[in-house]
Amino acid sequence: MYIRRTPLGQGNLTFRKRRQRYSLVLLILYLVILLAALYVIWQADRLQPEVAAMMGPPPTSTPAPDELVRQAEEAYQAGDLARSIEFYRQASEIDPQNVQTLTNLARMLTLDSIHHPNDVKNEQLQEALAVAEKAILIAPEDPRGYAAKARALDWNGQYDSAVVAALRAIELDANYAPAHAYLAEAYADVGTLRLALEQAELAIQLDPYDVDVRRNYAYVLEFFGSYEEAVQQYIQALQLQPNMIELMYGLARNYRGAGQYDQAITTFREIMVRTPEDPDIYIEMGKTYYEIRDDDAAQDVLEHAVDLVCEEEDEDGIKLCPLHNSDEILVEEKDGIPFLERTDRRLPAKINMSAWLRLGQVYHARRNFESALEMLEEAIAYGELHNETVPIEAYYTTASDYYYLDRCEIAVPRAKQAFDVYLEREPKDETALINTLSIFVLCRDYTENPYLLTESGFTNGFPDGYEEPDVLLQRGGAASPDE
Repeated sequence: MYIRRTPLGQGNLTFRKRRQRYSLVLLILYLVILLAALYVIWQADRLQPEVAAMMGPPPTSTPAPDELVRQAEEAYQAGDLARSIEFYRQASEIDPQNVQTLTNLARMLTLDSIHHPNDVKNEQLQEALAVAEKAILIAPEDPRGYAAKARALDWNGQYDSAVVAALRAIELDANYAPAHAYLAEAYADVGTLRLALEQAELAIQLDPYDVDVRRNYAYVLEFFGSYEEAVQQYIQALQLQPNMIELMYGLARNYRGAGQYDQAITTFREIMVRTPEDPDIYIEMGKTYYEIRDDDAAQDVLEHAVDLVCEEEDEDGIKLCPLHNSDEILVEEKDGIPFLERTDRRLPAKINMSAWLRLGQVYHARRNFESALEMLEEAIAYGELHNETVPIEAYYTTASDYYYLDRCEIAVPRAKQAFDVYLEREPKDETALINTLSIFVLCRDYTENPYLLTESGFTNGFPDGYEEPDVLLQRGGAASPDE
């Protein structure tokens, strides 16, 4: 058989033409893609929003719990408790079984609560308690949840319950230093000072590098009047956490207690730079100036504190507490007693009890008794209206203001109120008692307008069973007629 051999590329079985056609198509397709890419690059700014609208937003990546905890700790170290709380909240939502995260969140909520008005403070403390309870539910044999609960209870004024929670934490782990520190704080708040000091010292031995342990040791020392020792503890606590405002307040307060007024004022000014819109710092500055009898400076900073409260607005943009510059005292009967009465129109919608009290005391010391009454009567009326505790100083200082204005028919009933407050409250304030009893003596013996005997409800116009004080009030706040 003969087979014809055709040279390669010739004959019927050839692909030369088809291969050329495919190569041309690929070349054209490549050029089209290249031109399209160049056009997209050239028009990127215009096309990007359109593409994003078609595709929708890119999915947001959820940070890992460890990263959120790291950010929370950084915020805490920077003194930004609000941001720290938010990061811990997010971390606890992603990892809800993490006891450490939960107890850290409860701690931040408790620490931050002190910087807010009462309504926000109570809300945060309730959240702190709920978070601590969740930690206890997850790990009932872990002391951290009980310790966090103890501190939140204590800062909420539930001292006895705080003691119980702290003791439970110690029962679970006797070497857990924060539990001893929080127990010391609760013991101090209920007045069991010896046990408070024992627990605070034990906590220091267990962990001298815990900032809460140092802070609470200083807190207990302050109850004993050991202000210089407390200063040293606050200094060491600030070395551990230099940006915690609450520690700076404690340091300045104990400088003042130790009579180191220059250091106190310097520290308060440093706080003022960091929190210039916080009325509390101006109140503390005013108290410090008042103690050193710099009444001009005290009045300036306290009036600024009141202004800061009054600059706040409600949701409708209305000022919460317009200041009143009335030149006359309006006296109306209240339960048969002619006290200065505020109507809803005149009573501020919101006050800071400490600011009103301190400024009233400064006005009193400067013999501006009308302005003192303006502030203190507002504080009393506001406290009674809103069920907020009114300091006993407000009652006996207004009583003395009325005495100095020769209005003993008002001064004595108000002194009677102060006396009732003294009997009801613990611990007993002996200075308040002396100033209150002084009003009865002054209105009986030293005024042109005596208010005697029967109306006061006391025999001979003076409480039975009490001795008349040797030191009486004097105009302008001096200690004694003999000085």
